Amino acid sequence: MEFTIKGEFYSGLNVYKNNELLLYSKFKHRWFRGDLISVFDKDDNLLIEVSESGMWDDKYLIRYQNKDLLATILFLSRNEITFSGNIKFKLSQTWVILLNPFAKIYYEEKEIAKVNLKRFMTIRQFSLQLKDENFIYIDNLLIYFLLNQTSNNFG
Repeated sequence: MEFTIKGEFYSGLNVYKNNELLLYSKFKHRWFRGDLISVFDKDDNLLIEVSESGMWDDKYLIRYQNKDLLATILFLSRNEITFSGNIKFKLSQTWVILLNPFAKIYYEEKEIAKVNLKRFMTIRQFSLQLKDENFIYIDNLLIYFLLNQTSNNFG
């Protein structure tokens, strides 16, 4: 199963499957305080809002979670997330656009998805290929990817 994730630099990202919008994110750049990132579903419901803990730190402060629409996030960093129910994802990324434009996402230490970064002049575009068509935590995985990459304009 393939998802397309795209957006312009310094704006949010949109997640599509078969050209249908599933999720989107927005962010507000805040100098010296870390960016503010918000993720919404296709019906414009705010699912989660986080702020990066600092300019070069890889941790996030969860400011809001919609517990009716999203499993509770217990831990969130640049490389890892844990949802309630012991749902954990890890992102292994070494974006070197010309040499290695790929990243991998792991669930329970098993590779569950491969991400291909496609860069254009003013557009960021990712192709996320899910290995298991029946994977039940797709939304959690996509939300984590949006939280991880929305304000990351360097990779």
